[in-house]
Amino acid sequence: AGDASSELQAAALGELKRLSGEEAGGRRVDALVALLRVGNATGDEDEKADVAATLQELARDDESRVVIAAAGGVEVLVALARDGSEMQKEEAAGTLWNLSANHDNVAAIAAAGGIEVLVSLARYGNEGQKVRAAG
Repeated sequence: AGDASSELQAAALGELKRLSGEEAGGRRVDALVALLRVGNATGDEDEKADVAATLQELARDDESRVVIAAAGGVEVLVALARDGSEMQKEEAAGTLWNLSANHDNVAAIAAAGGIEVLVSLARYGNEGQKVRAAG
């Protein structure tokens, strides 16, 4: 059952990434955020990094920043930047940086403990984490 679940997640991720070049619809962003909430026990660790990278690209757009935050993305990304794998931390930090271009998101990132996480990555993370966390 774990393999089927992993395959389903991978297929869903592939479809969502394919669609990400189009306008960022709320349902698609909700699905991406939901994929970040899924535990790594049934999937490839790289999947969450890929999802965070997709959200990072979407978060370059003003409207998408609002949609990602409304979907609960800030809290999930802060947790990933704090507790994820090295690549997950890097991608999540980059996404949080892009989200921070929206003033309301800065407050949400701070409320979720993201400032401390980003400062820690900027100081002590690997080179990619440092670049992404510091913008």
